[in-house]
Amino acid sequence: MKSKLNTARLDAWDLRILSELQADGRISKSELAKRVHLSASACSERLRILEAAGAIEGYYARLNPSLTGGVIFVMVEVVLDRHRLEDQRHFEAAIQGIPEIMDCWAIGGRVDYLMRVAGPSMAAYQEFMEGLLQLGLGIDQYYSLVVTKSVKSNSPIPLSALRER
Repeated sequence: MKSKLNTARLDAWDLRILSELQADGRISKSELAKRVHLSASACSERLRILEAAGAIEGYYARLNPSLTGGVIFVMVEVVLDRHRLEDQRHFEAAIQGIPEIMDCWAIGGRVDYLMRVAGPSMAAYQEFMEGLLQLGLGIDQYYSLVVTKSVKSNSPIPLSALRER
């Protein structure tokens, strides 16, 4: 089991490493060491610790949706019919294995969750939502917000915010 990383323990070297990795996850370890001005062994050790602590969740390629056959994105606001902890846990556990749900955030306010859902068409999205409602997840209401244009997405986490803590 991975330990939780204490952000207060991140020093300037760690932040440089994380910043470089967010900019280029395919960077070689030797190039990373050069860019952050550490020896290869010191950089590798810090990288191993950051990975083991869970600061780095994975490495992946960000695809261009318009070049991969076209994808629509819908932001879905979800309101549960009951607000007991067990109902929230049931909903949260159930959506983990649904690939069309790219992101899901528990939020405060008039809705309980905000999800980012991907699909090949509006018809496919509607079919997806009908299937989701049939799973018995306690969804009382949902509101669909169709993304018409991506203005900014998949931005790196601003590491300057960690320094201000």
